[in-house]
Amino acid sequence: MLTGAASYDRAGTLARIVGEDEYGQRTGDSEISARATRAPDRGVIPKSMRARVGPKPGAPLELRTLPVPVPKRGEVLIRVLASPINPSDLLMLSGDYGVGRTYPFVPGLEGAGEVVASGGGFLARGILGKRVACAPEESGLWSEYAVVPANRCVPLPKGMSAETGAMTFVNPLCAIALVETAQRDGHTAVVSTAAGGALGQMIRMRAQEKGIAVIDIVRRSAQAQALREAGAQHVLASDAEGFDRDLRDVCAQLGCRMAFDAVGGEMTGQLAEALEPNGEILVYGELSGKASRCNPATLTFKELTVRGFWLTRWSERQSFLRQLRLTRQIMAALRGGFAASKVNTVVPLSKGVNAPALYAMNMSAGKVLISPAAPGAAEILDL
Repeated sequence: MLTGAASYDRAGTLARIVGEDEYGQRTGDSEISARATRAPDRGVIPKSMRARVGPKPGAPLELRTLPVPVPKRGEVLIRVLASPINPSDLLMLSGDYGVGRTYPFVPGLEGAGEVVASGGGFLARGILGKRVACAPEESGLWSEYAVVPANRCVPLPKGMSAETGAMTFVNPLCAIALVETAQRDGHTAVVSTAAGGALGQMIRMRAQEKGIAVIDIVRRSAQAQALREAGAQHVLASDAEGFDRDLRDVCAQLGCRMAFDAVGGEMTGQLAEALEPNGEILVYGELSGKASRCNPATLTFKELTVRGFWLTRWSERQSFLRQLRLTRQIMAALRGGFAASKVNTVVPLSKGVNAPALYAMNMSAGKVLISPAAPGAAEILDL
């Protein structure tokens, strides 16, 4: 079993605590009674909750008891059922994410749960008692309860499990945004790195739906074979002999001028060498943990562009109506479409100390979800 801070590296730990005065959080069962509306037949909301918390980047996750937060107007209190670990969560835990967090904080950028109390307002009252997918703005979801703005909650369709609904936002939206960018700029082929993971699969399937060929890059030959058996047409393993030559050849064959780089480090330079002239590399991750490196001469004489892509900023530029339409697309796609994800394991909150490291070690094995439910998690998740 993995133990200690060294086991985490970039999967490090995290936490931003909600609840006590030290963390500036509104708390108290009497406040919930006075200011928030509870869902009927949901039982008594406790004064305290368990949450996964860490004191600093790289330190092991700690299980702490915190006050249950109180929703303001336009917010709801969620009883959390499941929350996946995404690469963006790992960046958050390591302190490398675009939005800084003051330690300690509770992580978990997306998830699913049941709305058990409302702070008031039309939207908040309308989803009271419903099971929803949600993406909090401040406090994370690796806890038993969390406050989330009502406009960042989407009711789950009847029959959809919480573990499926928990993966509504981050990866599906990123796949939509990246493929949309390629389509808008007239690209007929793209290179996709880290293609063995859940997001890589979504990018490939979404691109195929839009008629865009995908050159998938994985780290190991065994992963490449698995993708070929799953139907991927152009797959390369970066550990294979002749990788750089083969990547250049297939880019030339397909006239590929765009790459999605989730890796950084040397990979960015390898992509630059392979793309056709006047191409573009969108860097949206740093799985290598290293700075992107490119030959200036290659960028100059091939007139290439390297720029960053951040899903948060892209989402902020979408209108409210567009976000609703995209969410409906994703809900449909979660049931066997491009957004469907394989779940590797569901880890109870009580045993979540090593969950980030477990996910980081083998992302292609499927998603790792954290559930506040005790060992009988599956019964609660499938309600």
